Amino acid sequence: MDPQQPSSLPSSSPNFSSVAGPPSSGGKSTLLWVLIGVLGLGAVSFAILSVVAFGQAKVATTTLNQQKQAAAEAAREDQKKLDAQATITAAENPFRSYIAPIEYGSFEIKFPRSWSASVEQARSNQTQVTLIVHPDFIKRDNNANELAAAKILLVQRTLNEYVKVFQSQKEVKRSDTTVSGVKGVQLTGKFADKRTVRMVVIPIRDKSLVFFNEDSNFAPQFDQILAQSKVLP
Repeated sequence: MDPQQPSSLPSSSPNFSSVAGPPSSGGKSTLLWVLIGVLGLGAVSFAILSVVAFGQAKVATTTLNQQKQAAAEAAREDQKKLDAQATITAAENPFRSYIAPIEYGSFEIKFPRSWSASVEQARSNQTQVTLIVHPDFIKRDNNANELAAAKILLVQRTLNEYVKVFQSQKEVKRSDTTVSGVKGVQLTGKFADKRTVRMVVIPIRDKSLVFFNEDSNFAPQFDQILAQSKVLP
């Protein structure tokens, strides 16, 4: 054999191109479909959870609104019952009240519901409040009021200033008394005006609240009015 002639023996080197071949695309497709399926399942799950959450929120809101409405209706019913009871109580109460405005001391005078009453208020006058209560009509005869069961005045004078006027009237007797826990002065006897039978004077700050009983037939009712009066000193 010619040493220059190439050998005809088959080569022992493997042919990799014929064994491995090009990479397959089947694996990529499978992975892609898996990812799509996972994402789709996640989207469906999220949609279901959103619908469930929305439904729960709607139910909770409806329930809360129903509870609020029920509470409001219950409150209205309770208020109706309270108003009805207050009306019944007021109708059964044999007394009614005059309550003075704040600038006059907010004092309260109770008197029988069936009585007549008149009140005058004047901020700038020496007598700021004049309240007259009487079982019958409150009458004036010849420009003068008839004798009243009770007359209450709020005057812009201190207790000592007001009572001092009666010290010269020897037939008027003075004694201590208390109205609504406030110490005052009681005057009884024959007064110069020939109208007053009994007078009670109570201090209200720098003013005086004066109770007059002119008709002695109503002395017991006058005592009731004094006992139920509320005075802030």
